[in-house]
Amino acid sequence: MPPLSSILPSIKNRLSPKYAEELSVYVVYGKQPSPFPELEQIEPIIAVVASERECFEIQENYPETEVSWEARTVKNAEGMDVATGSILYLTHTTLLPYDEDVDGNPVFGIMESPQPTALYCSWDSAEQEAPDQYLHRVTVGEINLRGVGELLDTGH
Repeated sequence: MPPLSSILPSIKNRLSPKYAEELSVYVVYGKQPSPFPELEQIEPIIAVVASERECFEIQENYPETEVSWEARTVKNAEGMDVATGSILYLTHTTLLPYDEDVDGNPVFGIMESPQPTALYCSWDSAEQEAPDQYLHRVTVGEINLRGVGELLDTGH
């Protein structure tokens, strides 16, 4: 029988995951009465956070808002770490105008019921992998009941 020291590395290789652990964050939504006359309610993305504990804290701190969240994998994040203050890029396939500016032009946003399709660590990755989608830059840990981040592209 071979010595235990020669068997352990083989067992460790078989039990370890074949892929690196994926980086996940939580996209937090906040259902609430709308400030816009055309909409009864809005449910914007009010935060993107690094842990589920932070989701529960948001829920506790904003009891007047119906808070929900979903875990999302961050694409192209190999070897990266996401912490408060990190910038991520969400992609969306559809955005509807929710208001008009003073000239009557539609104002696009993610207020009513956003449906992000993916999250990326870099603008370049998002542009390469989702060139026909809307880009939304968010800061991890930022909380805003009217919607976090900045919509970067509405020309689709």
